[in-house]
Amino acid sequence: MYIQRCKMMMKLFLLYIVVLNMVITTAAETTNNRILLSSVLVGAALAASVSESYEFSYTELALLTTAVLVINFPRNQPVQDSCTAPGYTADPLFGCYRLVKGGTTLVTKTEAIQGCASDGGRLQLINSEAEAKALTALIRNEGLSPPGTFIQGSRASISSPWVGDDGNPLPYLPSSVENGNVPIANLLWFKSDSPTAFTYSASDNTVTLTSYVCEI
Repeated sequence: MYIQRCKMMMKLFLLYIVVLNMVITTAAETTNNRILLSSVLVGAALAASVSESYEFSYTELALLTTAVLVINFPRNQPVQDSCTAPGYTADPLFGCYRLVKGGTTLVTKTEAIQGCASDGGRLQLINSEAEAKALTALIRNEGLSPPGTFIQGSRASISSPWVGDDGNPLPYLPSSVENGNVPIANLLWFKSDSPTAFTYSASDNTVTLTSYVCEI
């Protein structure tokens, strides 16, 4: 009698574990196939036990519990592509970006900022020298004329640091900025000197370009 009661307690505990695990793994996006498999496994075992057609030993109950837990253990789910905005492309260095080529239409940096904001983006923020070199290669490959784009970077005055749109110092800045000693040149733009060389140039808002890069 005592042994039968212990086995019944094991069965109820097993059922509790299964139900609890299903709730947890469902929230963790466990696939329906694994939940179905564990349900069939436990259902068959309980049906056999209740009908007394088969008596499970403690070892078998323990193995069944382990199998259910393994089946339902949350796996890493595939990473969904977050770069889904129309016209944007995913890139290891640029992130989710879009190159806007205006043809013969010239825009100021203010207009470029507004253009990026219209689709939920912002001007490109250069985070490293490697990203700057990738940008100059992109400009050359695309045949942009003039060979440059607007990027994040501005300052309040000649004595102030260059900052991004969020007000924080730029994560990458070359050792020198062209026209950086001109008091009214408080906006940055990116100039491609060759497929591997580039310049950060300072200007006011009268400088116009045909292209710019947005990121999300």
